[in-house]
Amino acid sequence: MPQTYRLSALPCDRRGGVSVLTAFAMTMLIGSAAFAVDIGSLYLDRRQLQGIADAAALAAAAHPGAERAAAERIIAANCDCGIAIAALQPGRYTPDSAVAAEQRFVAGGVSPNAVRIRLTRPSPLYFGSFLTGRSHSVVAVTATGARRGYAAFSLGSRVAALRGGVPNALLSALTGSRVELSLMDYQALASADVDLLAFSEALRTELHADALTFGETLDMQATLPQVLSALARASDGQVADTLEAIADKALPRALIPSRAIDLGPRASSIRADAADRVDVNLMSLMQAMLALGNANRQLELALASDLPGGSAINVALLIGEPPAQSPLIAVTDDQDVVVRTAQVRLKIVSRIATPLLTSVELPIVAELGSAAARISDMDCGGSDQGVTLAVTTSPATFAIGTVNDGDFANMQRPLAPQMARVLRLPLASVDARAQLTLADQSEKSLAFSRAEIAAGTVKTVESRGLAGGAARSLARDMDLRVNLLGLGLNAGALTSLVGETVGAAAPALDGVIEGLTGVLGLHLGEADARVNALRCGRTRLV
Repeated sequence: MPQTYRLSALPCDRRGGVSVLTAFAMTMLIGSAAFAVDIGSLYLDRRQLQGIADAAALAAAAHPGAERAAAERIIAANCDCGIAIAALQPGRYTPDSAVAAEQRFVAGGVSPNAVRIRLTRPSPLYFGSFLTGRSHSVVAVTATGARRGYAAFSLGSRVAALRGGVPNALLSALTGSRVELSLMDYQALASADVDLLAFSEALRTELHADALTFGETLDMQATLPQVLSALARASDGQVADTLEAIADKALPRALIPSRAIDLGPRASSIRADAADRVDVNLMSLMQAMLALGNANRQLELALASDLPGGSAINVALLIGEPPAQSPLIAVTDDQDVVVRTAQVRLKIVSRIATPLLTSVELPIVAELGSAAARISDMDCGGSDQGVTLAVTTSPATFAIGTVNDGDFANMQRPLAPQMARVLRLPLASVDARAQLTLADQSEKSLAFSRAEIAAGTVKTVESRGLAGGAARSLARDMDLRVNLLGLGLNAGALTSLVGETVGAAAPALDGVIEGLTGVLGLHLGEADARVNALRCGRTRLV
């Protein structure tokens, strides 16, 4: 009876209810505490571990060949808290927006430029251990660091020899004044380098624009004397004195330096560093600036030479501009930037004495197409770091014939030489026309080792199948038309006379042609390239 009473009274008995509710509530309280404390702790540990992973990935990417050691140093410097490297993969990262972000990194490869690292770390559970039975949880994070060096390269930087006053005549025409350089002065300019950043800093001073970056400075309009004085400031010794002398005589023609120079990642710099130079050939940079300052881009030169009879050579030189957004010198960290040389046209008219008390007039026209170069590979791994350029040479055309001034000055219209009257006699005349087109537009690779880059090595791409000595080749291949008016002269004798006369003059003509194109840094079917600087170790998270 008493037992029955207690059972029937139990539903109404409130004694001990708090203990029961507390037992059920403790589970919820522990779960809430685990959610608030443990998950918060795990999130904080993960954030800290991600920061360490990011630093480790950057360090690993910056030390090719010693990635794991570099990452371990970063981990040890941050904490001794059980962090482990679960995976470390060197690979190739392609910064292409057309590729999905998760597919831009590919493990392995011949010349890896990135490192993906995965770190793990045990994180203690404070309240979660009551629910999971584990004292800790493993936190894992991943980071990828890519190494992006930058290189500076230029096209058409050949050092020319001093031939028959051609450089002085060309520099005089470009500056608008009389320039008289000695052989020693010219060779000093041709063999010197100048730091592109030091030049930009000096130009900023000349323009009184101290608050501007180097890129903003080059975008400003300057005059030839200001540019030449800036080159002198960035140089020293005999070279600086020579440049100042040229600057004093140069006409104040306006130009914008950035049309020939693209500083790329260095455009935001505001200070030149002697330990981080970007050296370029001084003569090439000066000639690029002088060419920019000539608005009509056509020069008339009268050159003396050692032709038979001591005849002079008259030259019309037309310098085109590189296509828009294509500089002559570029600093870049990607493969999309292309540098191009300017197109050049020459019209040479020479008068050659003959034994018949007359002369042979030889009109030669030439068009040297532009050459282009881009970085096809930049290897910042290992000890033999280097840069490979892909260079293309456009067609060049040499011809004997006449072209009217309008067609010659129009760069958009191809040259179409007509028959030229090369020999005039009272009762006879000879017309001639010949053309040689040099075409090879396939890309050719030029590899520059780190030692070659430091030495300022210039390498030349030569197109295949080009004739040696353009004037001699044209003399052999001339199409001659002989007109006889009642005088019994042998046509073969006239043809032989013209051919022999031109053949005798060919070496001197070749010297003039080579001198002009050499001063301009352009050659028949050739392109001269130089890697001016290579800077590796710039890493970023990707």
